[in-house]
Amino acid sequence: MVRSKNTRKREVCLTLVGLGLAAMIFAILISYLSGLDKKSSPLPFEEIYAPSEQLGKYICLIDKAISDGFYKMGVPEEKIIFLSVVPRHKDGYTWDFNSIEARIPHHHSVFEIGEEISSRISNLGIPVQIKIDKEAGNKIIYEIYYKDFYTHKLGIVLDTYQPRHRLSYPRIGIIIDDLGYDGSLAKAFMKVDLPLTFSVLPFTPNTRLIALRARKEGRETMLHLPMEPINYPAINPGDGVLLVSMDKEMILEILNRNLSHIPFVAGVNNHMGSRFTEHEEKMTIVLAELKARGLYFIDSRTSGNSAAFRVARKMALRAACRDIFLDNDLSDNALKIQMERLLSLARHKGRAIGIGHPHKETLMLLKKYRSALNNEAEVVPVSNLVN
Repeated sequence: MVRSKNTRKREVCLTLVGLGLAAMIFAILISYLSGLDKKSSPLPFEEIYAPSEQLGKYICLIDKAISDGFYKMGVPEEKIIFLSVVPRHKDGYTWDFNSIEARIPHHHSVFEIGEEISSRISNLGIPVQIKIDKEAGNKIIYEIYYKDFYTHKLGIVLDTYQPRHRLSYPRIGIIIDDLGYDGSLAKAFMKVDLPLTFSVLPFTPNTRLIALRARKEGRETMLHLPMEPINYPAINPGDGVLLVSMDKEMILEILNRNLSHIPFVAGVNNHMGSRFTEHEEKMTIVLAELKARGLYFIDSRTSGNSAAFRVARKMALRAACRDIFLDNDLSDNALKIQMERLLSLARHKGRAIGIGHPHKETLMLLKKYRSALNNEAEVVPVSNLVN
């Protein structure tokens, strides 16, 4: 009898242990399956962020000093014009070079404003140099360097500019890159009440699902085409990458395979590609195929020496260039500065293209600026901005 009770107790214990293990395995399985949408693979390493995080922080400090100086001196925001924002590379670093012109009302002093901004930059406590490029009675131009990196050209001039009469608002296109991994976040971007354009990476766990959902929501979709960066293979753009070493047949085979993987593609922009986009012969192969398919191309401009847009214009392909990366730095102040740059460029040029990425901070930025974007510009699918 005692042995029978002991046997029964052992059986009960084993049963409980077995149920506990089964429950644990089940819980792990459920957790894994629910996380597949987000964690099946890490987000691809964005070339534009990689080498320059620390440099970017110091450039943001300079940006803020310039902005605060203008604000302190009472310069209206609409008089501060971003003429261009161009990527530059040096010694393994990447940064956006800013050319800015402030058009000062006549009751202001060009030199007093220049001194205010110079003083703020000098007081940052970082190794920064400010050089005067040109100086006249109504104009002063500064060149600003962090160490040996030329980061800003700042012109301060008395305002004689007569704004051109516009029949319509300036137009802005906003692309969300690197989609394909986090389906939930992609869905959240689709709920933003702006006609965003969605650029999807090939061969990710949610590539087709996101593209089909974008189609259902009436959103324009692009192929975010992986191309070789300067630091390849240390920086890997992911599956479906085009390399400079490939011949024409291989490039076309991979390009067509990438395009066939994403339904309803209207155009293409490059993912990374700082080396590939500089290669005119290879870009000609890619762009000729896009033209044959009736697709447009947006040069993401991960290299200041990109040949992509020049080649596209030469072959009469519908094309445009990225003006602003919205979220190289995800701090609140940096995001605000980049969005204001996008609006400023649109006011100056009549049109501008910004690129963001699937970050929660970028999502919140777009929600925060939705009213300002709609009030100050016409946000359009990026296909409306190709020439």
